[in-house]
Amino acid sequence: MEKKILIAESEVGVRQQFYDSLTHAGYKVVTTHHGKGALELFATQKPDLVLLDYALSDESGIEVLRKIRERDKKTKVIMFASSSNPELEKEARLLGVSGFLPKSLEREVIVETIDRIMGKSVEERKILVVDDDPQICSLIKDFLTKKGFTVVVAYSGEEGLEKVKKERPILVLLDVRLPGMDGIMALKRIKEIDPRVGVIMVTGLKDEDTFNEAKKLGAHEYIVKPFDLDYLDTCVLVRLCLVSALLK
Repeated sequence: MEKKILIAESEVGVRQQFYDSLTHAGYKVVTTHHGKGALELFATQKPDLVLLDYALSDESGIEVLRKIRERDKKTKVIMFASSSNPELEKEARLLGVSGFLPKSLEREVIVETIDRIMGKSVEERKILVVDDDPQICSLIKDFLTKKGFTVVVAYSGEEGLEKVKKERPILVLLDVRLPGMDGIMALKRIKEIDPRVGVIMVTGLKDEDTFNEAKKLGAHEYIVKPFDLDYLDTCVLVRLCLVSALLK
């Protein structure tokens, strides 16, 4: 069945570029420039994915995201990140956004990201999971392995650093609370080893100070447990494509 994408973007030129690229890639695309239209299309078209701008003509993308989540908790929503705004990003995460895509990315990178999210293709990439809970590690490893990724695990920050050096993963899922070296310290050390490695922090605590420190040290995402595995999958796919673009 043809996959459907809703684009809610204020700039007509940007909408046109995304419409052309995604239509050419085989998706059915519907577009709008305002929040009211986005909510109407979301209700009538039932898209598989929503690409949502922060600033629409009649209301903020955050408010539209909030209303979408009141109706539907599962549909994937990606927000366009035209500039870095930690407070808006934090609010969007709490509302269940699946990831952020800079508008400045090359169109083929964005289409590749969306292809992966939609399940079209997955290039083999190595992911490191660092968590002291064996059940969590096993759950994430099994899930991502079935998605086509190569997954290695570590149960402490120290072990995680050794595997970053040895395995050279493109992405690390890193728990904040670890025995011995904590996750924030491990994040700092990982970025010293290779600043290009993508890091997604995983935590059971909604702690603003930790969130801010992790972002300052280079964490790309901050996921609060318990999380939906499909949500994790989308976060991983978005981050993988962004890191891949940096490595090219």
